[in-house]
Amino acid sequence: MFSALTGAAVPLGTPAIAESATGAAPTSPDGDHPAAHKRHRDKQRQSERERQRQNLLRDVTLAVTPVQKGDTDSRALPYNWQKTDAVANSYNNQDNLSDITSRPAQNADSSSATPDDSPGAKMQEYLRDLAADDKFTGSVLVMRRGEVLARFAAGEADEDKHIPNRPDTVYRVMSITKQFTSMIMLKLRDQGKLRRRGLDSRVCPYLVPAYIKACPAAWRPITIRESLTHTSGIPNVEKLPSYLADVTRPTTTRQLIQKFVNLPLDFEPGTSWKYTNSGYVVAGAIIQAVTHKPYGAVLQELITGPLNLRNTGYSRGYPPEGYAKGYFTLGSPAPVLNGSELFAATGIYSTVDDIARWDRAFGSYRVAPPATVKQAFTPQAPCPSTGCLDLPSTAYAFGWLVDRLQGHRLRYHPGLFMGYTASNMYLPDDDIQVVVLSNVQDTDTAGIARHLATLALDS
Repeated sequence: MFSALTGAAVPLGTPAIAESATGAAPTSPDGDHPAAHKRHRDKQRQSERERQRQNLLRDVTLAVTPVQKGDTDSRALPYNWQKTDAVANSYNNQDNLSDITSRPAQNADSSSATPDDSPGAKMQEYLRDLAADDKFTGSVLVMRRGEVLARFAAGEADEDKHIPNRPDTVYRVMSITKQFTSMIMLKLRDQGKLRRRGLDSRVCPYLVPAYIKACPAAWRPITIRESLTHTSGIPNVEKLPSYLADVTRPTTTRQLIQKFVNLPLDFEPGTSWKYTNSGYVVAGAIIQAVTHKPYGAVLQELITGPLNLRNTGYSRGYPPEGYAKGYFTLGSPAPVLNGSELFAATGIYSTVDDIARWDRAFGSYRVAPPATVKQAFTPQAPCPSTGCLDLPSTAYAFGWLVDRLQGHRLRYHPGLFMGYTASNMYLPDDDIQVVVLSNVQDTDTAGIARHLATLALDS
């Protein structure tokens, strides 16, 4: 890790900003001795100078490692470990670690400085320039074949309290949630929990009567597959004024579905593609119906526990204390979102480390057997001519956009809503993961992630 000011090497996992919680100067152990008072005053002045220097660094915190495998877990977290573990992963198994960074380095460069022409140095310069121009606030992790190329953070998680973002800061990841919800559904299919036709079974029998009184005629053909691939025709709940007015208030899954169940469909199911969070609200309800458990508990049982995603979870209220607060732009706070409104479409919170670990679990087949992983990445619906979500893409899979970058297979998904924006890019054939999470909504996380992925490929 390198200091953003000096470039001096410090141990990986040491926070780039290391202020005292109270700001108090250390107490002299020498009592009232005159020399002790002088030493005490000198320490106070030194401490004050250090605090001033750290204040200059607050908006650009940097954590980049050169050619080194391992050690992506910071030892200084901005939130309470015990509380996070209890909320996000009560099934955590410390003996079942992912291979993301736990393996020892093989032929690792032992030097403490990153060569100027290395991919890590190029990424460091790029991200530092963005942060200096107020074009990036958030956290970044770039990995290639288990090697950490860049682990970076900039800006503030809480502008009022001047709490800096760090590489281990927890963010709402918004629509990256869809990757998790889709995989949960695929795993439930593998377990025989869905009806005979599996993903092609109709959604209504799962929803009546717990979530809707009766199935609307227009909904009768809609399948689980169509709900997960934005081909159901159900209008996007996120675009409804009634939904936007309620995003800060607790709700229930039934109440969410009532907002759109009686609206006319945008098109006949299976005949077109249009992005809609409503399909994933329906999918979350089906997950709860077949497991008889809350969505968050199923997420823990099938995903975060087995994969040791210690700082990833879903709460019907709010993420663990210390998570990054959302902003529309710098200095413009967004509403504090309630997790019950976001649900299985956009409700998960996580860190860059956990999302990269999640990606690598596909390559190692720890998330699911090879056939299921292949299906998760297989195109299910063609994108419009402008690309799905107006991003470079040819098709939509199960929670992943399908694309190629310089001829290499690329699977990714963005996230954007009410103070947060995110991008998770995974190049499975190259074992490259690029995760960019931001708590400032106007940050170009998609463009930043694509540029970093290009640098990772070019190196």
